[in-house]
Amino acid sequence: MTILEELKKAFKSGEKERLSVLRMLQAAIQNKEIELGKKESGLSEEEIRQVTAKEIKKCKKAIEQFKQGGRDDLATQYGREILILEEFL
Repeated sequence: MTILEELKKAFKSGEKERLSVLRMLQAAIQNKEIELGKKESGLSEEEIRQVTAKEIKKCKKAIEQFKQGGRDDLATQYGREILILEEFL
């Protein structure tokens, strides 16, 4: 299962939240490729896992902040995003 395959499936099935999360992850991976100068060869699986873990960490921080601000709806949304991202660890 690759991110691109899952992105295409989410697009075809109309899963907007999943599509959004996968696009965000793909963009983060592309940014890391550019940062490391690996645009042509791409990242290794370990590097992709690191990028994914970093995105999960960002979501967890956001959940903490939203809970402190009384925005449980947004905290729940980020919780669902984490579940999607964890599939790629």
